[in-house]
Formats: sequence, C-alpha cells, structure tokens
Amino acid sequence: MLRFIITLYLFVFSCQLFAISPVKSVKRSYIVAFKEPTSAIVLNELTAYKFTEFESLNPEQTIFKATYSTGTLDAPNAEQLLYLLPNFLLLQEDTKVELRATIPNDTMLSHQRYLNIVKAYQAWDLTRSGTNRRGDTIVIAVVDDGLHLKHPDFQGNIWINYADTAGNNKDDDGNGYIDDHNGWNFLAGNNDISDSNYYQGKHGTPVAGIIGATGNDSTGIAGLMWHVKLMIVDIRDTTSQQGVNFAFQSDVIQAYSYVLHQRKLYNATKGKKGAFVAAINSSWGLDGRFAKDAPIWCAFYDSLGKYGILTAAATSNAYVSVDLVGDLPTLCQSPHLIVVSNSNDQDQQTQSGYSETNVDLSAPGTGIETTYAYTKLNIKNGLYGSFNGTSAAAPMVTGAIGILHAYACEKLMDLIESDPQSANLLMRRFILEGVDIVPDLAGKNAANGRLNIFKSLQLMNQYCYGTLNIEQLLLKQSIVLFPNPGNGWLNIESTDVIESVQCFDITGKQVTCLFENNKIDITGMANGVYYFKITTSKETQVLSYVKQD
Repeated sequence: MLRFIITLYLFVFSCQLFAISPVKSVKRSYIVAFKEPTSAIVLNELTAYKFTEFESLNPEQTIFKATYSTGTLDAPNAEQLLYLLPNFLLLQEDTKVELRATIPNDTMLSHQRYLNIVKAYQAWDLTRSGTNRRGDTIVIAVVDDGLHLKHPDFQGNIWINYADTAGNNKDDDGNGYIDDHNGWNFLAGNNDISDSNYYQGKHGTPVAGIIGATGNDSTGIAGLMWHVKLMIVDIRDTTSQQGVNFAFQSDVIQAYSYVLHQRKLYNATKGKKGAFVAAINSSWGLDGRFAKDAPIWCAFYDSLGKYGILTAAATSNAYVSVDLVGDLPTLCQSPHLIVVSNSNDQDQQTQSGYSETNVDLSAPGTGIETTYAYTKLNIKNGLYGSFNGTSAAAPMVTGAIGILHAYACEKLMDLIESDPQSANLLMRRFILEGVDIVPDLAGKNAANGRLNIFKSLQLMNQYCYGTLNIEQLLLKQSIVLFPNPGNGWLNIESTDVIESVQCFDITGKQVTCLFENNKIDITGMANGVYYFKITTSKETQVLSYVKQD
C-alpha cells in the first residue's frame, strides 16, 4: 500500500511539474505554391493571421514561405490551413540543405594540392561511398610491399577475408592460403602483410594512402576513396644484403593469381565468398624490356579483365620513349591495363616515360603528400610526408576506378554483372576521355592529358542517361597500321577514305614520307620510332610505328 501511495504521489508531482514547465516555441516554415498570383496581405487575412509571416519567393508571387510558431499551431493544423487556400497547388516543408563543397576534416588536407588538380572535391560531391548501389563492397588490391594494420589512417579500410577464420591454422576458403585473413605475403609465404617485420617497407603505404587513407576521420590525409577495402598483397623482397627491395615476375604472377581468385570466387558465389576487386594498383615495373619478353605476365591483364578487374600501372621513371627503349608492363597490349605517367602541379610532364600509344594518361605524381610506413623511425618522426614518381601517379587512377564503381548507375551495374569485360572497357574510356587536355602533355600519352575524376563521372552520366551509347564507346580502332614493328613498308587499313598522311620523327619534327595506295614508305630512314598523323573523311588519328630493319 505504501509503495502505491508513493508511486501515485510521484506521478501527480511529475504531472504538476510538466504542467508548469514552459513548452519551448520554435519557428517552422512551409513552402507553398499557388496556381495564380496572390499577396502576403491576402494570405494573412485568409489564415486569420495564424502564420507569423508570408514571404514571397518569386517575382510572379506564386510561391511563398509560410512561417508559423509551434506555440500557436502544430504541423497538421498549419498544413490544413494552407491546403484550404484559394488556388493552392503544392506544399513542402522548408528544411535545411547542406552545402556540398565536400571538405573532409583530415588534419593534413591543405598539403594535398593534387586533390584540386584531379577534381576530387567535385567527385566527392557525387559519391564518397565504399560500396556500389547494389551493396558490393569495393575492394582495391595494392600489390606492393605491405601495410601495417596499426597505421592510424587506415582503420576500417583494410580488407578482411571473412571466409577465412584468423588464427585457426586452416585454409577455410580453400584458396590455398592458410589464414589469409587480411591478404598474403608472397615474400615470406605467410599471412603477415605488415611492413613491421623488416622496417624497410617504404613504398606500399604511400601508394595505399593515395588510394584509400580513411577520409574525414580527423587524422592525417584523405584518400581518394574515403571508404574502401584495401587488399594488401606483399611481393617485396628485402633479403638482399644491400637492403634493396625487389620482386620477381613470378611474384607478380602469384600476386595477380591471388587477386583474380578472389574476384572469380565472388562472381561465382554471388558475393558470399571472395572479394569484389574492382582494380589493382601496380606501382612497379621493369625498364628496358618488351612485351615479347614477358608473354605470360602481359597475358594476365586480359585474364583479370575477363572477370572485371582493371589494372593501373606506373610507367618508367626515366624520361624516355618507352616505345623505343622498352618498359613493362607499359608495353603489354591489353585494354584492361591503364598505364600512367607523372605530371607536376603545373601540369608539366616530369621524369617519366612517354608514348603516344602505350602510355595512356598522366596524373599528379610530384610532391604528393601521403601516408608513410608504420615503422619505428616514422612513428617517432612522423607518419606522413612527400612521395614522388609514377608510383604516386598510378594510384590516382586506381582510386578513380574505385570512385567510378561507387557511382555506377543501374544500367552500368547490369553490364558489370553480365559482361565485366565490356564494363571494363567503358570504365577505361570514361577515364581516358575525361582527361583535361594539356598542351605540355600532347604526344606524351594517348589521351594528351591529365586525370580529371569529375569529368570521368560526367561521362558516365552521359552513358547512364542515354546521351552516349555503348556502341560509340566500344568502337574498335578504325585505323590500323601494320606490320609494326617493320622495315619501312607499312600498310594502312581504314574503314574510311584516307585523305592525308603526315610523318614525324620521335622529336616531333615532320619528315618526308611517301604515301600511295594506302601504303607508307620510309625505307630510307634510320631505325627508330615514328608517328603518323592519318586523316580520314571522318577523323584524325596519330599512330606510332617502330622501324626496325
């Protein structure tokens, strides 16, 4: 009985408190549209002055902001008064909108000048997601020299293989690797992807940071993808007594095979196992070699592409014609490979290989602020700093591929699922045709320009909304030059009438050549690389040719 009396007393007391507590009155607004012009005076009279203000929002006086106080009206009564007004047309609540100049709160953002150059902020206005619209978690494979799991700017962004239980010493997913919970280390032959064992991994962490350092986390830098899963595949070799990092082509094949298996498994199980790997970053290569020297390596890009994986690769850091001196994987002929050269913040070609046909585009790669490896020395001196070279340029493109996947419309998603090879070709075209054309890069890469992620997304929109069809984008090269290399007699095959041919040497100087009956004769010229500007009734293309007696 006593408990009941006390409970009743407390109930009555609380009700009295509630009754005497003032209810805070706030102002709220609706936007209301009318079929005919009216005025604030008329609206005030017709609503018996229960709204505190009617403000005209257009010169025609057909749209008004109607403000009321919650101490006088509640929302249903306010709406009912507006519905009953003469010539009523439409009604909506007046709520806040967010300014979409997407600025993350990462502490070192001001040092990332390249974000403005590649139009990352505008791209972030459209998407900052780490998943596509069908819920696939986007995974980017970084084949390099490892990444420490404790680095503060990658928390939540390192891929986890949930099909393999960590620490049970079993190959749960049957892929041939025991406990590959976060990836694999092909140097050590174990699951330790960390750069901590040798404290020599200086390359993979800067590369990974450009792609996917966690964004808007009040820490360090923002990766191009704020939310992404980075599959770390370690191929470095630090066993040299000189401490030189290197890898073998066999390591590359193993690493690519591991990544490919994960995507194949994902496709086959409809996402229950494996990983939706959209792209691989390859910020390494081999100077002075040609595609004929590495047929298995080069063929792998088509194998990856068959299942929907694009690879972005760094070209040589030497300022040379890669057509002439050779470079791998630059010269591997695959539409599923995008080769990237290095430009600075003035859009000038910097120390990197060039080719009008085999280097696809440029991206910023000079003075790039990014993450440093989680080593004892860096923990003491700082986990961020400058990174340079084509190794920095390639991950710009890799990150762009991930952003394109995050933004892909339903039409493109259908293609990714039904025909991943064609979807890859589209993604490639969006990137190459979305570049900013830069005079200093003319003739240095196939696109004659530098990466612009926002323009690539705009091209995707054109495709998605029907103003650009797949036939236009997947059109095969309409002018073919063969044999190439050759000894100076070339055949030109074209679907259209050839109107003119101009010949240039490797320096860009025009040289005399004989064009007759769809053949070009430069037999009297020295061995080397030449360029032919071929104009047909419909287009102009510049094709490279290697003369080799």
